[in-house]
Amino acid sequence: MTDQREDATYDAYLLRYPDGSWLAQLADLPGAYATGASQEQATARLTAAIPAYYAWLSQHDEYTPTTHSTPHVTVREVAEVGEGAGRELGAFFAGDSQPVNDEDLDWWLAALGWAYDDLLAQAQRTPDEAKYLLLGAVARLQLDLVSYATGAPPPAPTSEPSVQALVPTARSAALAAFRATSAEQRAAVREVDGQRWSVRRGLRESALLVRRATDELAGQR
Repeated sequence: MTDQREDATYDAYLLRYPDGSWLAQLADLPGAYATGASQEQATARLTAAIPAYYAWLSQHDEYTPTTHSTPHVTVREVAEVGEGAGRELGAFFAGDSQPVNDEDLDWWLAALGWAYDDLLAQAQRTPDEAKYLLLGAVARLQLDLVSYATGAPPPAPTSEPSVQALVPTARSAALAAFRATSAEQRAAVREVDGQRWSVRRGLRESALLVRRATDELAGQR
């Protein structure tokens, strides 16, 4: 485990929803996000969440650096989510057009796999049967995200209403589909229903989707 002592600055990408709420996320840390009633609140919460994110990584990866630095967040880009769009709809940020290299892909898929492990574990601890509605939505949206990002047709999700069937199916399909992308696919920007998509955006949106669902099940967000 390495030791990271210099203060770090992170670029934040924000979404503003029609109801006035905000979501802030870090493009370099898969699934690192925070919400708030204002841009300032979401950004402040995101800054405060960074040490906890590294603690989460360290639970899964022994090579996560030990941080003693004070994180600083700079708002890099803000996007508006249109009226009538659900909260599952994100945005194409400038950085999403960057090609994904092999090292990037390994990092993002590792983090996405860990996020799914947490979602499965949290689902097992959540007795409320309503969780199946959320997990079913996550599974279906995950398959759609892969299709939007890669251009491949989404595999048919299982209709079995169980944690054992829904989430692992989406997890395996997503990891396999992203892993199988070619260099050409990882550099491409596609348009689907008026929105731009790339493999980088698909990976970013996938990590955010799963970590938000885990927090919702845990009653934290």
